Amino acid sequence: MSLFGEYLKELIDANSINIYALAKSAGLERTAIHKFMTGGRLPSDDYAKKLADALPLSPEEHRRLLESYDISKIGVFKYKQRIQVKNIIESLAYMESSGAVHSSSYTVTSPPPEASGSTAAGYFAVNNLVRSVIEEAVAQSGDQWIDFVVPENYQYFYNELLACYIRHPALRIRHIIAFTKKVDFVDNTNRNLGLLSQVLPLAFAPGAEYSPYYFYQTSEDVEITQAMPYFILTSANKLLLLNRDFSKAIFISDTDIVDVYKESFASMLPQTKVLLNHLNSMFEYMQYYAASDLDNMEEPTHWIEPEPCVGSVINNEIVEMSVKKNIPYRAETVALLNQRYEYFKSTKLLYKDVCSTEGFSRLISAGRTFYSPRDIIEPFSRDTMKEMFSELKTNAANRNLDILFTNPSKITIPEKTIISINKNTGICFMAYDSSKSDITAVFLSEESINLAFADFIESIEESGLVSSAEDSLATLDRIISDM
Repeated sequence: MSLFGEYLKELIDANSINIYALAKSAGLERTAIHKFMTGGRLPSDDYAKKLADALPLSPEEHRRLLESYDISKIGVFKYKQRIQVKNIIESLAYMESSGAVHSSSYTVTSPPPEASGSTAAGYFAVNNLVRSVIEEAVAQSGDQWIDFVVPENYQYFYNELLACYIRHPALRIRHIIAFTKKVDFVDNTNRNLGLLSQVLPLAFAPGAEYSPYYFYQTSEDVEITQAMPYFILTSANKLLLLNRDFSKAIFISDTDIVDVYKESFASMLPQTKVLLNHLNSMFEYMQYYAASDLDNMEEPTHWIEPEPCVGSVINNEIVEMSVKKNIPYRAETVALLNQRYEYFKSTKLLYKDVCSTEGFSRLISAGRTFYSPRDIIEPFSRDTMKEMFSELKTNAANRNLDILFTNPSKITIPEKTIISINKNTGICFMAYDSSKSDITAVFLSEESINLAFADFIESIEESGLVSSAEDSLATLDRIISDM
């Protein structure tokens, strides 16, 4: 029996519901409902919704029944993985709205113990010690750094580290991450996505240097110590060892022991790969893509962004007209832009472009895409924009791309970040601050993360997070008519 059928039967039995009356109310055959209950088959999406609406359910029961339907349709792992991706996207939106400032859980901190070998037991004591060690590192004069091997589920540590990194942008952070090659089906989640959710806030924080490195952990890997497998090293020449569930910690200031861990960390680095490739300007971003082997890209590149991608409808004339005249390297900028937009026009691969109606309105109002540097790009004229949007509508109508407007009650996408997704070449997170003309582009490629994001966006119409391609096209048509 499917999870949906099991829960449907439980609700019907618990409420003593007459199946004949339910079938009539939902517009279904009685025999079909019996088959759904016994797991013989699953209903269509429409009929699952009709059944849920026809039953006298509480809001929570209604939600759980439709959730059980989604799980039965795609499996619990893929269902949870899609939620993980959605949560990462929404966390980027939260970072933007909150300024990436995470408030600390504690207001009073004890200084680190002086005696090497001192221990802390219990989550409160361990958390206080972690915070003290981080703050002591940034209180040092000169070089300030933290090196660590700490897994993604120690949320308190990552919150404190991010808050400290924002307050002290001179801090240098090196982070060794253990990815897994095999999916962990114990809790049906993609652990690598959990790691990414901790990496991205640090990658986009306005600090001096965050450098994550990764390797694939195997059963043969042996930690320095099995009892205390995780550790934090600081520029204060201090070491903090943590046990597996972060309930115990050992503070060490003994130079000989600290040096052993420093040497161990240094010896681990050559065995890892750099996880993120950072770019710091729009010019670097264009140069990166110009050097990429785009002609051999075999998979479509999908986009999640505040406004629809207009790259496929920008021609050489628009580029020449929009790039300001008296800027350094103008010829090179025009050439790179034309090369980038030619790629958009020449690609024959279908792709999805997920955006918001609010973002579209901001694009029309500003006359420029949100990531266009104000010191380089002039605003588009109203007539130029209308021509561009009309051509964009034609491309969408011909299904050269799917423009999909988000359902704001189901998902919040960032207002200043573009996410480009390609299951082969990887993912790019590009954040832009128009008030400073600052851009931070982070490129990441790890197979399980690439595939998870690709699965999320390729199945996004089924999720209810966006309007259908047809409804989105009608919305686009109305926007153009109102211009």
